[in-house]
Amino acid sequence: MPKSASYESQLCYLYLASAVPLLFLLIVTMLLTDISVWLVALCALLGVIVLTWSTLYIKQKVVYQLRTQTNLVEALAQGDYTLRAHTGAHENELTPLFNAINRLAERLSAQRWQSAESQQLVQTVLEHIDVAILAIDDKQTIALSNPAAQTLFALDDTRTKQTLPKALAVVSQLESGQSQVIELPVALQTKRYNVHAEQYLSEGKAFKLLFITDVHSLLRSEERHAWQRLIRVMSHEINNSLSPITSISQTLAKIVNKRCEPDIQAPLIENLNFIQHRAGELSKFIESYNQLARLPEPERKTCSLHSLIANCQKLFPQCEFILLNAHDLSLCVDPVQFEQLFINLFKNACDAAEQANVDCQIEIDWQLINQQVRITICDNGIGIKNTDNLFVPFYSTKQQGSGIGLVLCQQIIEAHQGRLSLHNRQTQQGCCAALTLEQL
Repeated sequence: MPKSASYESQLCYLYLASAVPLLFLLIVTMLLTDISVWLVALCALLGVIVLTWSTLYIKQKVVYQLRTQTNLVEALAQGDYTLRAHTGAHENELTPLFNAINRLAERLSAQRWQSAESQQLVQTVLEHIDVAILAIDDKQTIALSNPAAQTLFALDDTRTKQTLPKALAVVSQLESGQSQVIELPVALQTKRYNVHAEQYLSEGKAFKLLFITDVHSLLRSEERHAWQRLIRVMSHEINNSLSPITSISQTLAKIVNKRCEPDIQAPLIENLNFIQHRAGELSKFIESYNQLARLPEPERKTCSLHSLIANCQKLFPQCEFILLNAHDLSLCVDPVQFEQLFINLFKNACDAAEQANVDCQIEIDWQLINQQVRITICDNGIGIKNTDNLFVPFYSTKQQGSGIGLVLCQQIIEAHQGRLSLHNRQTQQGCCAALTLEQL
């Protein structure tokens, strides 16, 4: 039997090897028993025909079964799990094999649907999660990025290969499972992010997976809640002391007017009036801080930016306002809160110009890029001398400042899911406040 013959040919050779000697033996026996030559020839012819037909039939059946199984397995390999194997009425021996193939197809089909659903879920999470996710290879090339990462690092999703931003160079030292807090410049403002590194394999190649979480916003939120709780406690305790002080000083003033001699009456009345005045001023001072703790949720309405600015301009007739953009813009904001924000920024600009001994000049510009509004308010004042305490409550560089103006502005813009940043002007003296707001 040729070793290079196909499987079905080998089966045919085995069949012929067992049947041909028997036919030959039958013919020889018939010749020796003096049977008619014509009958021997007829038997020989019939034997050859039967052997030929049975050999071809066996080969056809074997080839058919092999091709059927090959097609089924090939369909599974190509991802087509719809085909099923069926056995004939007299092919019970093949039933276990075909049933195993059918069960395999059903299991692979179920796993494919589960995998597709899982991939859809992961894709949805990647697109909508606010955590920036990057996958980089050993050459520091970005292989994968979600929309949050593309927005944070201004990546172009149409480009297949982009290098890792320089601000993330520190991640090359992170091992799998390690985390590190780094500072990244965003919208002219440095914010802190937590970077967590993991590793995964894709097509036999190792990648580093980076999860970049904005901890600045979380810290800002916790810091704001802490200040609000502190203000509420301070206001309650101080007001509990101021009320009796004011009441007692008024009562003493009346007694002094009625019973004290004229020579000591005047200084006593003066001191008691001073106590009432300072108690009243302190009460107003505490009430101003209560604004930080009682800022309500914004009631958004469609407003004209020109109208908001015009309403606030009237309070500052000594300032020259220059609108660098003639096109109006519709904003979906709380008009009362946004006017308060503009008033605080305009007042700071006016005070800064006064400290610089120049006529106040305020330039206002705005842009709409990819559904994001950026409003810039620049003055010609003395600029920022200390950037560390800009948004710290109770801190002010002004003698009569309360230290809540910028903090209130920041709370208002963050309540609208926006950002506020301040920086000195580069080409001239002054400061710029940048408001970034997502347009709904």
